[in-house]
Amino acid sequence: MSTKLIAAVAGCALLALGSMNEAQAFEGGVSPYPAGAVGTNMANLPPIPGLFALEQFNYTFANGLYGNDGKKLPIPFSTSVFSETTRLLVSYPFHLLGANMYTQLVVPVVSLHTSVFGQSSTQNGLANITLTPVLLQWQLSQNLAIASGIDFALETGSYSPTKSSVAVGYTSVQPVFTVRYNVPNGIDVGLSSRLLLNTKNGTTNYSSGDGYVGEFEAGWNLGQWKLGVVGAYLNQFSDDNADGVNVGNRMRTFGIGPSVVYDARSWNVNLNYQQGIYAANTAKSSSVWLNIAIPLWPGFGRKG
Repeated sequence: MSTKLIAAVAGCALLALGSMNEAQAFEGGVSPYPAGAVGTNMANLPPIPGLFALEQFNYTFANGLYGNDGKKLPIPFSTSVFSETTRLLVSYPFHLLGANMYTQLVVPVVSLHTSVFGQSSTQNGLANITLTPVLLQWQLSQNLAIASGIDFALETGSYSPTKSSVAVGYTSVQPVFTVRYNVPNGIDVGLSSRLLLNTKNGTTNYSSGDGYVGEFEAGWNLGQWKLGVVGAYLNQFSDDNADGVNVGNRMRTFGIGPSVVYDARSWNVNLNYQQGIYAANTAKSSSVWLNIAIPLWPGFGRKG
C-alpha cells in the first residue's frame, strides 16, 4: 500500500508535534489510493471467462517529510512498509455495451514500521478493501484497448482516529479510465487516469479533499520479455475540511522507475522500482513492486 501508508505516518507524526499547517494533506496525510500500484497492468485483462488473480508484493521506504513548498522538513523520520495485496478478477462469458465485462475485489494486508524522533512503532492489519462491481474493456483494434470502471475503496480495515493506521476511515469513490497501445515485438504504452472522490469520515467529521492520480507505463516487447518504465503522479486538487474549517494544504507526489515483464501467456510477472522524485505535504517514498498474475479457474463460463 506504499505511498498512502507512509503519508499516514507522516500526518500522525506531525499532529503529535502540534503542526497542522505543514505536511498535512488528506486526513492524517493519507491518500485513499496507492499511486503506482497499477504498474504494467493497464487494460491488461483476460479475453476469456474465468477467475483470475493478481498477487502484489510491495516494499516501500522513506526517510523524510516534505512541506507545501516541496522542501524537506527538519524532522527525524523514517518508515518502511511491506504489503501483500490480492486482486481477484471475474471475467464473464458475455458482453455489455460491446465490451468484455469484469468484477474485481482487492484485499490488501499491510505491515508498517515507523520511527519519529527515535520513537519506533509497528502496525499490522487489513487496509481498505476495494470493490469494482463493473469493469469494462473495449478492444478497439488488435493493438488498442480501453477500459473503464468505478472503484469503491470501502470504509474497512484497521483504522484508528488516534494513531497511524493502515486504512482510512471513509469510503472513496474512484472512476477510472485507461488506454493502452500494445504491439507484439514492438512498442507498449499505457495511461490510467483516476479520480479520488472522498466521503466524510463520520468518526472525526473530517472531509479529505478530492484528487487525481495519473499512472503511466512505456516499454518495448522483446518476445516474452518487456523492458520499460512505470510511474505515477498524484495531485490533490481540493482542500480538506475539518469541522467546517478549510484546512488548505494539498498532497502532491511523483515517482518513476524501471520495469521488466515476463509474459508466459497463461501467467505474467512484473518487477518494477519507482523512485520518489517529488513530494509535497507528505513523505517522498520509493517502492519496489513484484506483481504476479495467474489464472485460478479459466474458461468456467464456456459452452461445449
